[in-house]
Amino acid sequence: MNNVDLGNQYKKIIQFFWDPEPKNDDSEQPIWCLGCEYRQAETPCPAQSSGEPADITNRDLASTSTSTTTTSTTTDTTEKRTSTDGPPTPGSAISSFVNLASPISSSMAESSTPAWPPQFLDDFESKLWITYRSQFPPIPKTPKTGSGDSSISLGVRLRSQLIDTQGFTSDTGWGCMIRSGQALLANTLLFIRLGRDWRRGSKLQEESELVSLFADHPRAPFSIHRFVHHGATACGKCPGEWFGPSAASQCIQALVKSNPQVGLRVYITSDGSDIYEKQFKEVACDESGGIQPTLILLGVRLGIDRVTPVYWDSLKALLRFPQSVGIAG
Repeated sequence: MNNVDLGNQYKKIIQFFWDPEPKNDDSEQPIWCLGCEYRQAETPCPAQSSGEPADITNRDLASTSTSTTTTSTTTDTTEKRTSTDGPPTPGSAISSFVNLASPISSSMAESSTPAWPPQFLDDFESKLWITYRSQFPPIPKTPKTGSGDSSISLGVRLRSQLIDTQGFTSDTGWGCMIRSGQALLANTLLFIRLGRDWRRGSKLQEESELVSLFADHPRAPFSIHRFVHHGATACGKCPGEWFGPSAASQCIQALVKSNPQVGLRVYITSDGSDIYEKQFKEVACDESGGIQPTLILLGVRLGIDRVTPVYWDSLKALLRFPQSVGIAG
């Protein structure tokens, strides 16, 4: 009994009832992961090798309704930073993040058959996942943060007055859209830099360097601090206020533009799904007329409090595009 970890066992019991692992309850149907199809006992679809140049990259949906249920990038978990004294370094970036690509194959393998295709699990586990965090360098508050008529939730306002008195050190309760936007951008850069067929365990240095771009530090190019700062100066969003897809898209576009070294451009449609060739080429083409890797963000309302069923088939079709980087909302 002395060797039994009761705390861990208790967590497993709670998870079994409240957050069970997803099961593959229809093994006859193919499983899609951002443009790649997987079936039981079959090899994955052909993928772009890491050495090939990227064309018009990531042309899928980037945002849904402001009230739509978010993707797995907004799961509520926290992790402590090991240091806040200086800017993030590539060597410490991966350990600084909350289990960005949480291994699930072992736990899923224990579930009842049919199991998930191993190739799908390898692909799924190689996607970067960015979620709520705590104990990062404080994000300064503004006078609006404590005002009674602000759009900040009561819980966040109380936390800012009782716990985060010197500034926000956690984004729990308000950072979901920022985190899902970070994850969407991170996976876009992952596809461009390492290729669609990249899997964890290879190119560790390149992976670490990419993850460090999103570390929770004011100097990191795509940190939550940078998102909040641009949201406050250009989108009317004060620290602690929930971002909508439009504000998150504008932040992604502005931060990418201010960091040209990442080799990406961003095209936004804020009022629908129509893409106009002229405006797109103005963003995507270089001086010689060649199209550069471009992330297209479509601001589309797909429901009120959840995705309306009439859109399901269209979403599934879009997520089968090989250029897809998913949805965020």
